[in-house]
Parts: sequence; C-alpha cells; structure tokens
Amino acid sequence: MNEEILKNVINKQNQLEELNNKLNENRKVLNKKIEDLTTVFSKENEGLISAIGTSSEEIILGKEILRENAEVGFVKDSNKKRLGGIGIRIIKKLEYQETDAFNWAKEHNLALSLDKKRFEQIAKTEQIEFVKVKENILVTFPKKLSLD
Repeated sequence: MNEEILKNVINKQNQLEELNNKLNENRKVLNKKIEDLTTVFSKENEGLISAIGTSSEEIILGKEILRENAEVGFVKDSNKKRLGGIGIRIIKKLEYQETDAFNWAKEHNLALSLDKKRFEQIAKTEQIEFVKVKENILVTFPKKLSLD
C-alpha cells in the first residue's frame, strides 16, 4: 500500500517538475517580449521621460526652498498657515538612553514585555523549574522523493 502511494506521489512530483519547466520556459519568452516592448516604449517616449525627470528635480528643489522659507517665517511670526496651503506642525521627538528608560520603567512598575526568543534559548539549555520540555516528532520530506 505505501509503495503504491509513494509511486503515485513520485509520478505526480515528476509531472509537477515538467509543468514547472514549461512555465519557466514561457516566463523567459514573456520576459524577452516585455524587454523588447520596454525598449521600444522608452525610445518612443524619450522626450517625455526626460521632461518628467527634469520637472521632478525642479519640484524637489523648489519644495526644499519653500520648506526652508516656511521654517524661517514660522520662527519669525509663529504662523502655522503659510502661503499656498503650506502648513507647519510641531512634532516632539524623544531622545534618551535605553538603559535609563529601562531603569525608569522598572522603578515605576511598568509592565515590561518578555524577550521570548532569548528566554526560549536559555530554557532549551538550562533547566528552569516551571518550564516543561516536550519533544514532538516532525516528519520531513526531501525535495524529490525516490524509491531508492
């Protein structure tokens, strides 16, 4: 019974390999066609692509100047609504040493999360009273089954 099932799985595995090979061949043909069309498209639209690139660079430079001017203007007049709908937001950024934050959290009885990965590394090598180690069976298959 097992040998019959194994033969059937091997047969299906071989069919799958042939289908994958055919699909890969078709994908190569498709990629070549896409490459050819992309080349033609790029040549036909070279002027537009160049103009878009130039405009994008000019927009980036213009926005940088507007950003700088808006910051300077805000510092002078505290007005958050600037010309053209440009707005100013004040965002708080925290800077601290993690060790100081950890010590503070311990002092204030904040819930600290368990570093599960590190804990399990230790628990696998050291005997911890409340940890039970259970062994499970895992069946693995080779990439390609054979009757050998």
